[in-house]
Amino acid sequence: MLGNKDTTLQVDLRKRNSMKDEILYSNLDIQSCMVVLVVIAGLLLSVISVVAAQAPII
Repeated sequence: MLGNKDTTLQVDLRKRNSMKDEILYSNLDIQSCMVVLVVIAGLLLSVISVVAAQAPII
């Protein structure tokens, strides 16, 4: 038990899934993902525009 020196190679025969397969066979709706992406982009751009605006001179 103390001298367990198994040096045989373990071959991984599981199928490797590509990102394209994951998107095609998942239950995600691409249209809803695009709506969420546009909303997040709009929020990000509005925050950037407020931060980048010049402060009024007092």
